[in-house]
Amino acid sequence: MTGEISGSESSGLDASSVGESDVPQQSRRRLHVGVIGFAVLTVLAIASVLMVLYGVPMDAIYWGIFHNFLDLDVYRHGGSFVVQGLPLYDGPVFKGMMFTYTPFAGILFTVWAVPTFQQAIVVWSILNVVALFAVIVLCWKYLGYRLDAKAYAVSVLATVIFLFMEPVRTTLWLGQINIFLLLLIVWDLGRDEKSRLRGIGAGIAAGVKLTPAFFWAYLFITKQWRALVTAVLTFAATVALGFIVMYHDAYTYWTGTLFDSERVGRSDAPSNQSVSGLIARLTHTPEPSQWLILGLSALAACLGLGAAWVAYRQGQKLLGITLTGLTATVVSPFSWGHHWVWFVPLVILAAHYAMASRKNWAWIAPVVFLLPVLNWSHTWWDPTVFPGTDRFVGMGLFMLTVPDYLSIVTGAIYLWVFVVAALSTLIVFGWKKWSVPEPEAEVTAI
Repeated sequence: MTGEISGSESSGLDASSVGESDVPQQSRRRLHVGVIGFAVLTVLAIASVLMVLYGVPMDAIYWGIFHNFLDLDVYRHGGSFVVQGLPLYDGPVFKGMMFTYTPFAGILFTVWAVPTFQQAIVVWSILNVVALFAVIVLCWKYLGYRLDAKAYAVSVLATVIFLFMEPVRTTLWLGQINIFLLLLIVWDLGRDEKSRLRGIGAGIAAGVKLTPAFFWAYLFITKQWRALVTAVLTFAATVALGFIVMYHDAYTYWTGTLFDSERVGRSDAPSNQSVSGLIARLTHTPEPSQWLILGLSALAACLGLGAAWVAYRQGQKLLGITLTGLTATVVSPFSWGHHWVWFVPLVILAAHYAMASRKNWAWIAPVVFLLPVLNWSHTWWDPTVFPGTDRFVGMGLFMLTVPDYLSIVTGAIYLWVFVVAALSTLIVFGWKKWSVPEPEAEVTAI
């Protein structure tokens, strides 16, 4: 596939030693895609659309792609509670669902209390797809590629292909916020480190949903002090705003609600793709040993942040950010499958390194990282749980019913993808100290 999708750079700049944001537009790599390359991407895009629409029938109750948006409705009702001055954390806000986000998030969601549910679905879905496209474009930009017509065309096709990625499809299906947070952090921390406001996006993301605060550890170990201070101060401002606007709810959240993981779901739920979920399922208990969770989470954090540090030291800034995002999801007390949208930049990075290596076998990498995280249609093992749905389920491999000896693989598939990504980074950039080579001046695309 080397002759189908290839990168070229006429300036002789080494991406491992020059920050992507510092490369002038006219000196950037050019993303060349030939006829065969576009044909392959187009076929994959069409297949993605068909699977999203028909892999789980569109008219399937609850599981059809347009038959849910439960989380969006929770956001809307949470925003409505803020507008009406109702207690946000004392009980369910919609159909037994608790509001699990910060008071600052509740303030932001007030804008979604204005449109009708159907109007909100249309606008939210369009914005999600646009945000996904923007993430992909930013990845190419930060990897040093010139944003020309072909780069945008490839990004459009990649956006469509990624719709069949389980975290993306489920984010759209539920009306979740994950892609927006991904965009905010990639845009913010991928920028030139000389930017005075760099870190503000990470601070806002943490103010909406606490998990992005994990990026403070990455900024600390890589000694990005200005961005770290900016992120912390921005986060503090979001907390202060919550107390100013809704003091009682803010006090309730920061003194109690924050620590109640059961508001999110049972730890042993198959969709909990975190260390705590893995241990809970292996020990067959919804309340596994907290010491065991802390110990394994610490090991995962060391692995992920160690790999992120190595990537940063070798000039692979986007890879460091991506590994940090994956690590945050691994060590979070509860990580739904749709929280793993960091697989999007991971696959882009794998494709980038495959292009840079000039070796056909290197294209195994993006395939290895993409296939396990796709969305698959299968049947629910207990038809009484969702009566009237024809038992069609659109979820990741972790929802498959498999023999016990395979459940350790499929039941924690996202964690294993993380381990492969982190170890690969340590081997390629730490042990072998591979630098992204300077591409030839031009490569003829087929």
